[in-house]
Amino acid sequence: MNRKHLRAGAACVLALAVVACSKDSGTDLLASGQALLAKKDARGAVIQFKNALQKNPNSAEVRFLLGKTLLDMGDPVAALVELRKAQELQTPDDQVIPELARAMLLVGEESRLITQYADLKLKDPQAAAELKTALATAYAVQRDNDKARATAEEALRLKPGHAPALIVLARLRAVDADVDGAIVLLDEVLGADPANERAGVLKGELVLQGKRDIDGSLAAFRKVLEANPNSVPARAAVANILFQQKKVDEAKAEFQLMKKSAPNHPETLFLEAQLAFAEKDYKRTREIGELILKVMPDNVRMLELAGAAEYRLKNYLQAEALLGRALKVAPKQGLTRLLLAQTFLRSGQAAKTVEVLQPVLDSGKPDALSLSLAGEAYLQLGDARRSEDAFQRALKAAPQDARVRTSVAMAQMVKGNNAVAATELEAIASGDNSPRADLALVSARLRQGDNAGALKAIDGLEKKLPDQALPLHLRGRVLTAKKDLPGATQSYEAALAKEPGYFPSVAALAALDLAAGRRDDARKRFESHLKTQPKSWQAKLALAELDARTGATAATVATTLREAVKLNASEPRPHLVLISQLINMGDGKAALQAAQEASAALPNSLEIMDAQGRAEIAAGDHQRAISTFRKLASLQPRVAMHEMRMAEAYLAAQDNESALRSLRRATELQPELLAPWRSLAALALRDKRPQDALAIARDLQKRHAKDPSGFALEGEIEASRQAWEPAIAALRAAVQRAPQSSDLSARLHAALSAAGKTADADRLAADWQKTNPADASFVYFLGDTALARNDLPRAEAHYRAVLALQPDNALALNNLAWLTVKQGRPGGLALAEKANQLLPDRAPLLDTLATALEADNQLPKAIETQKRAISLDPKDAHMTLRLAKLYIKSGEKDRARAELQTLSRLGEKFAGQAEVATLLKTL
Repeated sequence: MNRKHLRAGAACVLALAVVACSKDSGTDLLASGQALLAKKDARGAVIQFKNALQKNPNSAEVRFLLGKTLLDMGDPVAALVELRKAQELQTPDDQVIPELARAMLLVGEESRLITQYADLKLKDPQAAAELKTALATAYAVQRDNDKARATAEEALRLKPGHAPALIVLARLRAVDADVDGAIVLLDEVLGADPANERAGVLKGELVLQGKRDIDGSLAAFRKVLEANPNSVPARAAVANILFQQKKVDEAKAEFQLMKKSAPNHPETLFLEAQLAFAEKDYKRTREIGELILKVMPDNVRMLELAGAAEYRLKNYLQAEALLGRALKVAPKQGLTRLLLAQTFLRSGQAAKTVEVLQPVLDSGKPDALSLSLAGEAYLQLGDARRSEDAFQRALKAAPQDARVRTSVAMAQMVKGNNAVAATELEAIASGDNSPRADLALVSARLRQGDNAGALKAIDGLEKKLPDQALPLHLRGRVLTAKKDLPGATQSYEAALAKEPGYFPSVAALAALDLAAGRRDDARKRFESHLKTQPKSWQAKLALAELDARTGATAATVATTLREAVKLNASEPRPHLVLISQLINMGDGKAALQAAQEASAALPNSLEIMDAQGRAEIAAGDHQRAISTFRKLASLQPRVAMHEMRMAEAYLAAQDNESALRSLRRATELQPELLAPWRSLAALALRDKRPQDALAIARDLQKRHAKDPSGFALEGEIEASRQAWEPAIAALRAAVQRAPQSSDLSARLHAALSAAGKTADADRLAADWQKTNPADASFVYFLGDTALARNDLPRAEAHYRAVLALQPDNALALNNLAWLTVKQGRPGGLALAEKANQLLPDRAPLLDTLATALEADNQLPKAIETQKRAISLDPKDAHMTLRLAKLYIKSGEKDRARAELQTLSRLGEKFAGQAEVATLLKTL
């Protein structure tokens, strides 16, 4: 007897001495669990085994039985934990390793199984055969069919007639397209053991997939369930067939039986995710997907389904990551490839769409949908010839496919052939029950400016979607375009009568209220929506936006955004808007905290990861930001934006050389993007390399000869070094390429004025205003330009012209109020008060109002208003100086001195120190 056994015996003798060994060690509980197992009460057995472990957590026997029972119940994750503990507690290899191998297969640990046990020799022939069979299955999963076949045959030599090994060989025959031979092997197994679950399930799969015999397959699966009512694979197969047959209620019934017998089995969870997806509950699909992928990260079916859910939620970055992982694991998965192509297309990555479709396009027999997607991608890339070729091949492959025909018609729309597209879409819509062509037809009619045709198309859509709000909402949009606001209001309200929770119609009604100046009514709509839909984060976001538009403080807006986040922490958009708001407020610490909370709620969201990186920059944690963006770049190695963000982090860390490398990588990844080139030029200017910046601008001009961006960039570079003649020449070239661009014309006007070419600048302004009489933005720019030159009468004339076009332009009113006061004329106070009513709680506008109140001899009000302005923007030292002057004027010398001393302590940070010193001497 070895020493271990002596210790065990001594322990038992000691326990018997106190008449408590049996009960205290959990032996009775173990026996009770085994008795329940014999009665096929697995759940009761698990409870007893767990109770036994509370008495004796180091019982190898209980650990093993608990693990095996959990495995048989369909919970391989929990089973694996217990079986590994049993192994650590010296459970014999022949007993524990076959069960361990089975559990490892179920959680997707094929590689680990092969690495750990491929060379292990078990003594018991039965156990050895089971291990060899598990290894053969692992090789088959990894598509190493030769090793799989050899290992399965080795199992049969160890145990002739071993059913699991025969099943593996049957699978391999099926892979070799020998379905009949595979079924012969399975029938051999079932002849010896009619209740063999795995053989019955595989036979059902082969009858379905190899023979295309749905009824025969269902019969085979139901036969398995007769002998094994708790068979998860058979039940899942039946549910999936019913699901594909649109028998959703019957599929749900099968799912409920699965959930009762094996609630944590991956197949049960996957079916629940499928049902959630079918019911358009994509967020629930995401939640279940996260559960499965935590323990089975390479589960292709779940990666594909989760990617599809993210696509439907328009989270294209996350969809791309999930589908990309699925395609990496299973490159031949056709549906995954199509979904990934659509994701790239919708996120504007046309080149990547073509790349992912290329194996299909080169296969010799591309399907119509792949060709259609390729056609759309080529169209986005501006390759009209390839686009047309792909669409024509798609039509040839599926001439009657309404989806393909709709895509071809929509491509005509993109090319500007709206009339041709509309005619084709009309024909498709009349013979197709799907609303896709009707929706495209509405879009085509609107592009033609044919509101009547759009309304007619909506009539057809409404017949196909009689219970949905969408057609009525679209009708409201068309009537809004026709300026029939009462009719639009009626349509939006009718949409809400169909679907009271349909937020787009609530938002549209609020927009009509805002356009009519009824801000309180707009707010009431969102608040009423929240009363009936208390979880509507969209309404909370809209209220935050409304707060921002009506002049609420940044802190108030942030508070409302936090409330939106609380309403649905699993929705990324409220998190993203809140993080951006806090960054814009300059509160990097709060932005980082919000980003970390968002990351905890949505750990797999690439958009949240991007926002966290931006927050880390704002908080000054540059190295962590670099790590975050580096991780993003590794997940999406062909997205230029991640490299641009990384460059931003490097610049913040004053590592210009690394920033330069990141920006160059961004231009290599997506050379069509302008932003990286502009950043490269800005970096060159920062490093005092103007010639390099100019070279970048001219390279852009060569790449995009018809685009104004390269020329505008050259103009900016030359203007930055006051080289006005070349700046003017470059900006003229930019304006020629975009003659309707108000911004470019304004930049050219500024360059002409700076060069002293006043006549040319005035001529440009006159020509612009003649051809664009309703463009208030350019006139406002002219007012600012005149103000900068201290040409007050001309500035006033321009701001009045703005107000003639936009009577409620608060900024023009503010500037006009300041000019009126400055010139000593009456009326400035009324103008300033109106500006503050339109945009309350804005520091610059309050500053002007204080000046107007001072001019009207209302010093106490002027002081309070100036203090309010400073509270909103405490960093503006000029406003503090004006407050000190107001105190001096009102005779409050102590308060004036305190403000001036605060300014004096700023030293060189405030340029007005000479005036501060002079004023202090007067006190």
